[in-house]
Amino acid sequence: MKFLVADDHPLVRRALALTLEKVSPDVTLLQADSLQAALDVVGQHPDIDLVLMDLSMPDTTGLDGVKEMLAAAAPAPVAVVSAEESPDIALQVLALGGAGYLPKSLPEDVMRAALSLVLAGGTYVPPLVTSRAAAPAALPQLGGGVMRSPSPDVAVRGTRGVSSLTPRQRDVLDLIIEGMSNKEIADRLQVAEATIKVHVTAILRAFGVNSRAKAISAARREVEATP
Repeated sequence: MKFLVADDHPLVRRALALTLEKVSPDVTLLQADSLQAALDVVGQHPDIDLVLMDLSMPDTTGLDGVKEMLAAAAPAPVAVVSAEESPDIALQVLALGGAGYLPKSLPEDVMRAALSLVLAGGTYVPPLVTSRAAAPAALPQLGGGVMRSPSPDVAVRGTRGVSSLTPRQRDVLDLIIEGMSNKEIADRLQVAEATIKVHVTAILRAFGVNSRAKAISAARREVEATP
C-alpha cells in the first residue's frame, strides 16, 4: 500500500509513519512538508491508497487545502490529522468528504484503529464530535449514515460502489472477479496477504455486502447499468 503524510513537522511525520507501518507492514510511505509538495506527490503517484494531512502548513491554513487535496487525490481517501480539536472544524472536514478527522492527541491504539477503518472504506468520527450535544443532528448530514464500531472511540460512514474504490482496490476487485484467493492476489500484486484482506474488507463495505460472491454480483450489476 502507498500512503502520503503531509505535515510540516518532521517528528509528526515520523510518528505517523511508525503508526502506519503497524497498520500495513508493506507500506510505501511518501512525505510532504507543504500543501503544494503534497499535491505534487499525488500528481506523481496516482495509485496512492491514503492521504493524511495537517490543516495548517506553510502554504495553507484551514479548509481550502483540504478541498484542494480531496479534488486532487480522489478517489483515494483523505483524512485530516490535526492538533485543532474543534468539533465545528471536524464536522466541516467530514462534510466536505474527508475520510476522517484524527486529533493528534489520540492514543496510538485508537489512531491505528481509526486508520484501519479509513482503509476499510469507512470514515473516522472522533469522540469530540460524537460526544457533542449537537452531533446527532449534524452527523446524518455527512451522508451514507454513521455507524459506531465496537470501540467507543470509533465511528464509520459507509461508502458505495466501484467509484468509491481506490485504484489498488479496483485491481484487487478485478482479481477477485477472476477467481483468485487472497494469497494469489497478494502474490500477483507483490504485497502482504494482510494488505489484501484490508482491501477486500473495503470492497465489501463499498458494496454493502458480506461476501466476495455478492461483491462480484454487485460490481457486475453496476457495470451493466452504466450507460
